[in-house]
Amino acid sequence: IHPDEDTKSLLETYINTAFSKGGTIIIPSFAVERAQTLMYLLWQLKKENKIPNIPYIIDTPMGISVLKIFQNNKKWHKLPEDVFTNMCKMFTIITDYKDTIEMIYNKQPKVIVAASGMMTGGRILSYLEQYVDKPETSIIIIGYQGEGTRGRKLLEGAKEIKMYGKYHP
Repeated sequence: IHPDEDTKSLLETYINTAFSKGGTIIIPSFAVERAQTLMYLLWQLKKENKIPNIPYIIDTPMGISVLKIFQNNKKWHKLPEDVFTNMCKMFTIITDYKDTIEMIYNKQPKVIVAASGMMTGGRILSYLEQYVDKPETSIIIIGYQGEGTRGRKLLEGAKEIKMYGKYHP
């Protein structure tokens, strides 16, 4: 069931609220089409000066592969080539895990989009492990969360989540 709210407006509010607290925004995302749609919404908000000038990071190897496929198959999406190129330029695209580690330890406020969307694995766990217990951190859940997943537990109000055998508040 998709919400009736204006997604772009909600995203703007959540990012600006988190930024005002000096925090990092973590957005778990599915790699195929969801990450790219999110990139487009963030790019629109940034272009309209509605969200701050902070780093916007895409850290999902599969999602990055999809960007390359879209770049090589322009008929598969509706964006004109210049829009697609400008959108991609806004983001720091991380492909190497060593860059993930560097980004984790960069304490400046930022928006991180990483897979997996239900927080069951992937690079999102590395970010969560470092940031989930910080009160200034915001996690924006943008997709369906299956039963038993970390994402569902967070949506249901869990006070802690387990990652790598340890519980994190």
